[in-house]
Formats: sequence, structure tokens, C-alpha cells
Amino acid sequence: MESANYVRLLADGLSSGKLLPPGIQAKIVAVEPQYTVADRRFSPDLIVEFTADDASPKSVQAVIEFKSQLSPMTLEGVVHQVLRFRNELRSRQKFDDLYPMVAAPYISNSVQNRCKELGVGYIDLNGTFGLIRGGLHIDIVRPATAFKSPQGIKNVFTGRSRRIIRALLVNPHQPFRLEHLASETDVSVGQVFHVLKRLEQEGLLERTTEGRALTKPRKLLQIFASEFKSDYAANRKVFYGFSELPPQEFATSLRGYCHHNNIRCAFTLSSGLEPYERNTRDEVTAAYVSDSSAEIAAQLKVQAVGRGANVILMTPPVTDNNDAGGVFYKTPHLTNGLTGVNPIQLSLDFSLYGGRGEEQADFLVEHSLGFRT
Repeated sequence: MESANYVRLLADGLSSGKLLPPGIQAKIVAVEPQYTVADRRFSPDLIVEFTADDASPKSVQAVIEFKSQLSPMTLEGVVHQVLRFRNELRSRQKFDDLYPMVAAPYISNSVQNRCKELGVGYIDLNGTFGLIRGGLHIDIVRPATAFKSPQGIKNVFTGRSRRIIRALLVNPHQPFRLEHLASETDVSVGQVFHVLKRLEQEGLLERTTEGRALTKPRKLLQIFASEFKSDYAANRKVFYGFSELPPQEFATSLRGYCHHNNIRCAFTLSSGLEPYERNTRDEVTAAYVSDSSAEIAAQLKVQAVGRGANVILMTPPVTDNNDAGGVFYKTPHLTNGLTGVNPIQLSLDFSLYGGRGEEQADFLVEHSLGFRT
């Protein structure tokens, strides 16, 4: 089905109320209107006014951009486009304000979550609908009955596929052959091909005479950071504790215990930073361990606490609990004698940490990783 037909289908579903939850109405203001600003023509797909029976504000005008397929990797570009449309329409003083929304036949859970983080609404042709504006809060998920996830469009940031993404980012300027990358990450050549094909389709990777290489590592890392949050929240085992030992002394004790018991150990967060990478004063000792974090803490006499933890021990999700593209992939030796996680994992961990963690993650991207695109 052509995109124009999809847009018309969306407009009809909104006008009839078929795609809307009870208490919400939609008035189609314009379908693919043509505008000119500073001699540049542009055409958003839909401008719609949503009205709620019991909410304040009672109505919200939205500009909607429709895509026949919408994945986490294409989302950023679509959001940039719809925000540009909103700003240009605002500059015409024809609209006081417009709420940016994206639409597709099917919108996955990961795309929904990312839209919420970006402050952008969404709707699909099954009736999944998200609009959060002031006092108006709509968050409806309907089963994908009429329009389902396109075949072959899978999340490459989950399971074993995530190892391939991590290995590429740790080696952002190194061209890879399929067989080499498969060996590096302990996955099949077929799975590597599938992941690299997706990245190439999204303009994040290119083929060269020497192999496949990333073209936009910074953008890929941003998507990776967003995509792996829910999986790590559900499947990473985290122990929060308190030790009376000074941080360096405890870290040395942990390293010695793990070495003696043949347990992988790699330090992260503030204890995985080199002095020149530090943009935080946090003194928490944090490390990934390949065995039970709670059992190791008990052996080292670390008391479990709900607040005031100065020790965080983590066991990675099963598919990441290895050195073949997982958390323990290419762990560097730090100047303080410890072994840290690779810089990509370090940045990801800070992005999950909260507080000023995201600032530290951005600092690493700018000053340690040097990712510009």
C-alpha cells in the first residue's frame, strides 16, 4: 500500500473514531497541505485537532508525519522532520503551537518508549495511541491485528545480536568481515549478516573493499543506550551494599577474590574511569561479575542496603555474560591496576545510572570515544 493511501486510512480512522479511545475525538484540519517558507516548500502528512471530554487542555492540535515502517533506528530522523514541520508552521503564525506526532501501520513497544522519552506522540493503524500534553494523558496499546510487525524487522539490540552492536562500537573505525565478526561475538555468520544488513539499511554502516564499517557510531550508540534499558532493568542482577573498607581497598579485595575463584570481574561507573575521563565525584565502587553478585557480596562481608550504597555488584544478562561481545569484551587495564569495562559499556552504564550519569556518558562520548556522527 502506498504511503498516501496509508495517510488517508489514518485520517479516516481518526475522523470515524475507530482508532481513538472513548472520550477522545479528532477533527482533521488538513491532509498533506502544501506550505512555503522562505522559498522552501514542505508538506506534513496530517494536521489534526484532538478533543477530550474530561481533560485540561480540552483540545490539542498535532502535526503528524506518517512512515510505512518505523523502527528505533529510523525514528530519530522522522522526529527531526516532524519537529522541523512544527517549527516552520509556527513561524507562519498560522498555528500557535502544534504537538509533534509520528504514525505508522504498526508501532512497536520500543518505538513507543522512545517517543515518550523524546516528548513525541504516536499512533498506528491498530489504534495504539500515545499523546501526553499538559493534563491530557493518553497511553493506549491495542493488539496488532489488522497491521502487524513487518517480517524481518526485528530488534537487533536484544539477545545475541547485541554482542554484534557492542563489538562494532568498540571498534568503530575497523572494517569487519562477516566471518571475523561472527568469531569475535560467538554468533552465526547468518545472524551477523542480518544485523549488518539492518544497520546498512538505516545508513549506519557501509560496505568497503575491506569489509563493513560504521558510518554513524554516535547515532548508533544513542539508539543502543535507549534500546537496552528495559532489558537490563529486567535481566541484570544488581546487588546494592555497603562496605566499611576504603573504595580502592575494597576494589582490590574484590579483584583478588574474583581472580582466585576464576570469576570474571570488570569495574564500571566511577570506578571504571581513568582520571582524565572523570566528570563526576561519585565514589561508588561498581563492578560486573560473572557469578552471583549476592553470593560474592556475602563472601566479602558487604551488607545489603536499600539506601546509601557504596558498592554495586552486577551480574549481566545471560547473553551479555561473556567476553565474546558481551560486558567483558575487550576489558582495558586501568592505571590504578583494576580491569574496567570497555568504554562503550562504560558509557551505556552511565546512561542507565540516573542523576548526573547521562552527563558523564555524554562527556565520555565527546572526550574519550570521540564520536562526532
